[in-house]
Amino acid sequence: MKNPPFVCIVTYGRSGSTVLQTVLQSIPGYHICGENMNVLYSLFGASSAAYSSRYEHGNKEHSPEDPWYGADKIVPERFSKKLTELFVEEIIQPPRDARVIGFKEIRFHEAGPDKFEDYLNFIHENLAPCKFIFNVRNWEDVSKSGWWASMNPDVVKGIVENCDHMYAEYGKKYPDRCIQMSYDETRNNPQAFKALFDFLGEPFEEDRIAEITGRRLSHTGV
Repeated sequence: MKNPPFVCIVTYGRSGSTVLQTVLQSIPGYHICGENMNVLYSLFGASSAAYSSRYEHGNKEHSPEDPWYGADKIVPERFSKKLTELFVEEIIQPPRDARVIGFKEIRFHEAGPDKFEDYLNFIHENLAPCKFIFNVRNWEDVSKSGWWASMNPDVVKGIVENCDHMYAEYGKKYPDRCIQMSYDETRNNPQAFKALFDFLGEPFEEDRIAEITGRRLSHTGV
């Protein structure tokens, strides 16, 4: 069965992403989960290993005594698709009436600049149609919030700016599948969410968004 369209909120901690998740969850038919410890990255690693096994070592048939026996029979594309289907079934667990599904995660940057693009492309290819929402925030505000406050501000600055750079570069290369949202712009400004709703093709109701963004979240404030 074909999955509904997919949405990923790509961000780092204390960026206001839970507010964004809540806004999306309020759209009728949207099922947007929270974090899952970056489960998809492990699946991406398994998929990459399957591709390497098949196309680096399985380019010919091997005898049963060969170390790479069976590698030529691997179908990485099918393997990847089944991995992501299982992710949706067991991690996202969408209800039957879901129109759009997805999740937010603060650990995408753990892929590093060398693998970030490939990682997101893996998601886009196997969970298509898929859209990415990059959520950013001023690094100085991030550094004062939550666990970041116990870290060296220069380290926080480096992490946040590296993430922002990766998001921007990916957005330039694949503009049709991405949008960047800034907590600094959406905070106390419901109208700033209109671009997101246009990107998703959903009707924008400013009063409803104002009510949602005005709530106090259950976890520690940002």
